Amino acid sequence: MANLRRRLANLPALVIFEAASRADNFSRAAEELGITRVSVSRQIADLEDWLGTKLFHRGHRSVTLTEAGLLLRSSVGPALTGIAETMGQIKRDAGDRRLSVTTTTAFSTYWLMPRLADFGARYPDVELNLIVSDRYLDLQAERVDIAIRYSLANPAEAGTQRLFREYLYPVFSPSYRRRSPLKQASDLLQEQLLHLSGSYRPEARWPHWFTAMGLAAPQESAGVVMNTYITMLQAAIEGQGIALAGSPLINRYLDEGSLQTIPGIEPLTRDYFYLIDRTQGRPDGRLFSAWITEQAALTKERPLS
Repeated sequence: MANLRRRLANLPALVIFEAASRADNFSRAAEELGITRVSVSRQIADLEDWLGTKLFHRGHRSVTLTEAGLLLRSSVGPALTGIAETMGQIKRDAGDRRLSVTTTTAFSTYWLMPRLADFGARYPDVELNLIVSDRYLDLQAERVDIAIRYSLANPAEAGTQRLFREYLYPVFSPSYRRRSPLKQASDLLQEQLLHLSGSYRPEARWPHWFTAMGLAAPQESAGVVMNTYITMLQAAIEGQGIALAGSPLINRYLDEGSLQTIPGIEPLTRDYFYLIDRTQGRPDGRLFSAWITEQAALTKERPLS
């Protein structure tokens, strides 16, 4: 290290050299660096003396690099850029200590948001950055600290805990005008169904549900088609039809009676919600993970049908 310090004794001069080599002009380099042209010229001259060779050909209004100057610029430019980028990254990381948490729209809306006030009351010093997305983000690239993932298999990542499983039910509002007794699965063939379109998996849609019940699925044209889960569920709450929705995310609506299931129809078992904590023991990550695990343990996975 001591030898390195001697070899890079003129490090400040290298910064000035890099600016001058880009500008091809000592005056413009001085303006960029906030120093005088005389200071630039002197530092370059000292660097040339130390190296024992000229770095610039001096002209009347401009300068051009010598062969030695070109060689030095090819090394100094990328090195200083890399150092600046790394220092900027460290500064950004130190300045933003919020805990970034990503969840899906449905999980955030129906399960997490109603509980976050409790977390904030317990840990007012922990600042959260909630990233809501229905696509699976690259956790490393997006610098996500904690993720809630929905899958059947345990995600192959360190710091993963299972929270709870989802169970899929046909649900409807008490204000919905039913067309049948709604006592068995086949009765739903006569009802106004709310269908999901878009990128949702087949297991979340009516054709899969009817097949699981041993019935031929009706055409989507016989019902109402919607492209978001939240819109579909709101339509069901408003009494516009029957939707397929998952417990425990909708438990609040089942408990308060704004949605109800059909007695005697067993739910379809679906995937698990997993917590992925990538903070490697960071205090705010430990607090959030412990809190959400506690909340999950208090959650009733499957209401009585």
